[in-house]
Amino acid sequence: MTNLKKVFYLLASIAAIMFLPYAGSWVHYGGPFPEHFFAYPPLEPQPPAKTHFNQTIFILIAILFIVVVVFYLFPRIFGFKKQPRIPARKPDKVALPIWFWAGLIMWGGSIVLLWGKFSEPRWLLHWSDLPLFWGMTLIVDGWVYVRNGGKSIISHAPREMVGMGMASVSGWMIFEYLNFFVDENWYYPKGWIIPNTEFLLYAIIGSSGLMPMAFEWFSLLKTFPNFRNRYAAGPKVRFPGWLQITLLIAGLGGMFASGLFPDGFFFTLWVSPMVIIGVVLARIDVWTPFTPLRDGNWAPLVTFSLTYLIQGVLMEGWNYFSAIHDSAGHVVFTEAPAYWVYDIPYVDVHHLFEMPLLGYLGYIPFGVYCWIWWISFGWILDVPSQFYTDSMSQD
Repeated sequence: MTNLKKVFYLLASIAAIMFLPYAGSWVHYGGPFPEHFFAYPPLEPQPPAKTHFNQTIFILIAILFIVVVVFYLFPRIFGFKKQPRIPARKPDKVALPIWFWAGLIMWGGSIVLLWGKFSEPRWLLHWSDLPLFWGMTLIVDGWVYVRNGGKSIISHAPREMVGMGMASVSGWMIFEYLNFFVDENWYYPKGWIIPNTEFLLYAIIGSSGLMPMAFEWFSLLKTFPNFRNRYAAGPKVRFPGWLQITLLIAGLGGMFASGLFPDGFFFTLWVSPMVIIGVVLARIDVWTPFTPLRDGNWAPLVTFSLTYLIQGVLMEGWNYFSAIHDSAGHVVFTEAPAYWVYDIPYVDVHHLFEMPLLGYLGYIPFGVYCWIWWISFGWILDVPSQFYTDSMSQD
């Protein structure tokens, strides 16, 4: 297969991810979309009404949540072999790099302004996600730099970090687009405090920091050899051609169903893009985090799955404490236009910050999606990267 044909298949898969929910939603509404359907941020104070709780669905997802927790804590129950402990290697002693301190100032200053409920400087408060996201990226990279004895993404591959930022914009804005078709599972109740055009620009530039944070947490987790080692000898899983095609069809069907039945298939938003692009990459012989499963090495997949669960909890906390809430939990004041609130069907109870507790399960496939998206983005543009292979050894 020629590289041109491989690029075509990848671009076609991305086009399908964007078109199929549109087609499903068109059928759902029986023709033209409602007025202001694609308004960004939404013009309505909150999304259309949903069924916020269903006991059966809640219990089923709760069971899955518990299984995931048990898997991470006790992998031997699932057939993983105990590996010999790896002696800790003392890295060269280095000082925290200057970008760590710059990131701490960016992140810490934004937190003080947001959590202090200040009203000025308004321009900085309105653009606070940019220093928050990139500040945390610089902080974690500095931590990796120390634990790796002077090696990190920023110190050794700064151009790759820039590429990740560019990939992050397109990778996240696709989700903002897909959110229209599931009746806005998340929305921005204070988005009106800045003009729509500025909000769109803010979302584009601010989202550049989302994926780099995932790769920084991955780089940090890799510096703990016994953690990654516990998932390196598990059951061997192969994906024969028939199974790949089945998964691809299921993923494509899920994207169409998310528009056709926005409440019932809202969860496909977090799973189907990862599955579709992952299968296409496998079919064109490009490595993905699923490739090592055939040898029983789950470490890359399992480790990266945690990156956005960690970062997601942090971001939900930053978000929640940047606002003042009334007794019912509604936002009454914030100067952060991108303050987000959730409206998720069936499981919208027992919140940790704004997110329903079971909603954190969605961060696990999203973390893997970040890696798969970067592989696709970089492969199409022929961008060199250290993350196109197994990449689980300590650098």
